[in-house]
Amino acid sequence: MNPSVVPARVSAARALVAAAATAPSILNTQPWSFEIHDSVIDLYADAERAVLRRIDPTKRQLTISCGAALFNMRVMAAHLGREIDVALLPAPAKPRLLATVKIGPRIPVRGQEALLQPAIRRRHTHRRAFSRRGVPGAVVRELAEAARLEEASLFVMSGREREWLLDLIALSDAVLVDDPGYDRDLARWTDGNPRRHDGIPPSSFGTTSVSGSPPMRDFAHANPRVVVPRQNYPTDPCVAILSTTNDTPIAWMKAGEALQRVLLLATVRGLSASFLNQPLETPEIRSELYPYRHPQMIMRLGYAPPDVATPRRPLKEIIRRESGNSGAGTRA
Repeated sequence: MNPSVVPARVSAARALVAAAATAPSILNTQPWSFEIHDSVIDLYADAERAVLRRIDPTKRQLTISCGAALFNMRVMAAHLGREIDVALLPAPAKPRLLATVKIGPRIPVRGQEALLQPAIRRRHTHRRAFSRRGVPGAVVRELAEAARLEEASLFVMSGREREWLLDLIALSDAVLVDDPGYDRDLARWTDGNPRRHDGIPPSSFGTTSVSGSPPMRDFAHANPRVVVPRQNYPTDPCVAILSTTNDTPIAWMKAGEALQRVLLLATVRGLSASFLNQPLETPEIRSELYPYRHPQMIMRLGYAPPDVATPRRPLKEIIRRESGNSGAGTRA
């Protein structure tokens, strides 16, 4: 290998990891870490950041979060004009190794993924009301096609389906808040410490609905020092379920990639999004959604002003090892 090529590829690798770090994740846990070996990036699940007690005992949402981070890496590679080769779960003996990304030679910048790059840092979860403005059917079809490109399906709820789904969400929310394990899960990631680079700070708790619909998650439930403001919510313009045909770790990774493709395209089209995933955290209620295959995410989509971004961990915290002829050194 030409030694002069290595520094450029290591720099590209860091750019890909920086893009990955902005992905959405369960409770903003950012449950990923990376190893960089010259032009190869290994994406690991960070088990210490798993929300295991009640919300995500199977690490399904953790894996989806890492899939979203992986899609951001794909977008950044396309933007930089870098060919990449991605392998999902490449080493069965290393279950925490979720993906390996090999950065190849330069290629012309083209394709839909490159066009999504400006949305990577603009995308933020909107935990408040949307405007009454409807989402055009053409945009909804674009979002559904974005999910299909990643081997997932986006089911947009009709009015009757939405009422049924919101009732399930409200029931799930009641089941969750009655479980002490749920309080412990929330408390770890919503403690209000302003020096943290992870979790959801009070400024990002959003609002809850005066009417109780939609049943927004109350992020202050485990933090009695904070009161979440209440707000009148018009009917959400769009509520959708993102599903896969299987329910395996590889399917969860693909769900994360599909989720992030949908969210970035939504951002490009001027939409915001947030999540109503409570039924997916209650197995007996999740099973009622199986007419929609294997549901992985429930999301609201609509038009809204920019919301408060959640913090992100610096690269030095998420790159656990970096090596190469560029002299980048090694981090344990």
